[in-house]
Amino acid sequence: MQALLRLVAGLCLISILAACAYTPSIAVISPTNQEISPTPTTTGSTLSQTIPRAFLPLIIGPPPPSPIGWYQLAGNPQRTSYTPVIVQGPYRFRWIWNGPAGGGDAGPASDHLTLPKGVQPVIGNGLVFVGHSDGIVRALRTSNGTLAWSRSVGGQVLGTVAYHPGLRRVFVGSTNGRIYSLNATDGTIIGSYDVGGPIEMSPLLVDDVVYVGSITNNNQDCANYRATSGQFVALNAADLTLRWQYNPGAGILASPAYTAANGGMVIIAAEDKTVRALRASNGSLVWSRTVNAGRDPRRKCVAFPDTYPAISEVNGVAMIRSYFMWDLTWAPPISQTDTLAEIRQFLTQNPTYQSFFVLDLANGQPRYVAPVLGGGIGNGGDYYSTPPQAVIRRLSDGSEVAYVTWRNSQSCLSPSNCDNREEGAVGEMNISNGDIRFIDVDKNGWQWRIPVDELGSMTMASDALFYSHWMGMAAVKITDRSPSRGSSVSNPILTSKLIAVSNTIRPGTCDQRDSTQHYCPTSHFANDDSYQLGPGFYIYYASQNVYDRFFTPPVFGPAIDENGVVYWKSVDGAIIALEPQSATVP
Repeated sequence: MQALLRLVAGLCLISILAACAYTPSIAVISPTNQEISPTPTTTGSTLSQTIPRAFLPLIIGPPPPSPIGWYQLAGNPQRTSYTPVIVQGPYRFRWIWNGPAGGGDAGPASDHLTLPKGVQPVIGNGLVFVGHSDGIVRALRTSNGTLAWSRSVGGQVLGTVAYHPGLRRVFVGSTNGRIYSLNATDGTIIGSYDVGGPIEMSPLLVDDVVYVGSITNNNQDCANYRATSGQFVALNAADLTLRWQYNPGAGILASPAYTAANGGMVIIAAEDKTVRALRASNGSLVWSRTVNAGRDPRRKCVAFPDTYPAISEVNGVAMIRSYFMWDLTWAPPISQTDTLAEIRQFLTQNPTYQSFFVLDLANGQPRYVAPVLGGGIGNGGDYYSTPPQAVIRRLSDGSEVAYVTWRNSQSCLSPSNCDNREEGAVGEMNISNGDIRFIDVDKNGWQWRIPVDELGSMTMASDALFYSHWMGMAAVKITDRSPSRGSSVSNPILTSKLIAVSNTIRPGTCDQRDSTQHYCPTSHFANDDSYQLGPGFYIYYASQNVYDRFFTPPVFGPAIDENGVVYWKSVDGAIIALEPQSATVP
């Protein structure tokens, strides 16, 4: 028995050391379609890969619902956008791909790619995988950002790919109607399956099954919108043979999520404004629930663009967001959004303003009316996409909470500088009852620069909360979330600054910058913009705001691998990799 305990302790130490290791390097890479031979790389080990599965309950109790790694959209099958990896700053620059011409201080290269908004980096096999609307999947080396391989699958790749660590395959859907299986080492196409219509969602990977859906015959007339058609299929990951298919009578754009509840279910959101639970084993319908949803006039009048259900297994709920119409933002007046009770009362009495739903996994019934008013990033009378989805975090005691962007007039900088967009805030939600606590993000402060007048997307690594915006990315680390905190904006959950990234900084500012590290140690400005940005990393040093020149909304937050390295896709399509001082697998 003592020998067994010594073996387990040794394996634990190996796992922690592997999670903390990193290899710093600096490079700025431009994209290319040229296929080159892959270079062997070393990936960090996850806890479940390092320690025999039989020992896991002995060491850490019940295993987490998902492996530690960012293998698909939102990180895992439950789409929680959360990893338990504990990161410690300060961060250092690793590389930028598809960024400045020639590296260093410059604007974008002539072959710059504007990646689709539904693309989030996926990490596996020592590579970062991204798709593009040119129909090409590219694999970048995590060590330095150079291109390992590229592969054309045809059509357009508008969603996030999925990586299978056991098979070492990459699964990617295309608007040509086919889902492809690629060899993760060299990009060779192993097989494909015709789903019967354009695929715009991100595939869902659960163990050895791939789930994906399509949308066809979309009616672009919002006033006379009719249900579109589409198929949803479950395929064997090994050979892409069909396990089952389901026809919802409507197209499917939202990416699906998985829950272990009721023996395993797949949650989908269809364009007839219904959320459905399908039995994972055979595709039979478990329940269906119609929710309120607007129609995005910029994108074929769809109801669930660029979104997905987020699953809280502990609380037994699925959280789903629907498109929110711009003209609904201005109600209720800010005088009625000062408390949770006021917001709940308004949404209960005016359900057409709801866009955030918490549905019971057992039957699809709403658990409660969440005090979350709609909002997002947009302009000119329209939001560019669905409001940001919640992040679901597993705490050390086994419970789960959600982190959300929401609106509350307490968060306004001043009574004279407040409207229904300026009241944006970041909060921690008690999933059991929907109550939200304020989080200190130093709103619009130049030191931290988390601008929540337009609500951006988020991801988390343990206590670190990463916030993606069109102008940049910022992160804070929660330092005190004790029960006494968060009841008001003057008594919030406490945080400290962790990281900041600016898309573009104005030439002539930040004379102390380190162009090799892409770091500015002082405050600075963008071009023709009055916002003062705080010290941090930057992508471009240019006379033109690159985020305006190549603009795609930041609908998903950064990806975070098992070593705590952050991969952020900026709104122009560049990907910057930043590594922490250390990272620990809990």
